[in-house]
Amino acid sequence: MKSTRVRVILAAVAAGAALTACSPAQAGAVAIVGGERISAGELDAGVKEFEAARARTGGDTSGLRGSVPQAVLSNLISIEQVGQLSERNGVTVTESEIDGFLAQYRSQAGQQVTDEQIAVSVGAPPSKLRDLVRITLAEQKLLQRFGAGQDDASRQAASQKLAKEAETIKIVRNPRYGVVNPQAQSGADYYVDAGRFGRLQAAS
Repeated sequence: MKSTRVRVILAAVAAGAALTACSPAQAGAVAIVGGERISAGELDAGVKEFEAARARTGGDTSGLRGSVPQAVLSNLISIEQVGQLSERNGVTVTESEIDGFLAQYRSQAGQQVTDEQIAVSVGAPPSKLRDLVRITLAEQKLLQRFGAGQDDASRQAASQKLAKEAETIKIVRNPRYGVVNPQAQSGADYYVDAGRFGRLQAAS
């Protein structure tokens, strides 16, 4: 399956956030994003859903950032953070825009692909695929709002503004799931400290 903007954009904001250990008052949380809690139960359910979809589709997970739990958690964090940024800046994405993006993905893939296959390819539970597309489109709109045009200079300036805005939404991540490397260029070096789950993919 060909790579698309879904795979490329998802972690652009979250990867640069400051990450620290959870406090005792946040026991049971895998991450806190702008005060919103992502629970261990939510992550566990997402991982189980992902693994079931991977078993049905036989999807390739070699491109995921870290283990399956780490990849699913990164996506949950991105969904929450970009969602908060979108709400703050009055950016909305319609269901028809999401449908159009997925249709374009399938057209670019050059083959029949299901939503489950797309979700597995980007490390997400299928039930979160539309949320991932929503934040992908929202991020594009945010960049335009911050001045991104067709030239590289304006896009770079807008990206810097968006990254600065994103820093105001603090991410507190349980270190047992790894500590992100802000300079990471690929899945292989996405974590400074791989945490309890290590760098290997979860077993099929």
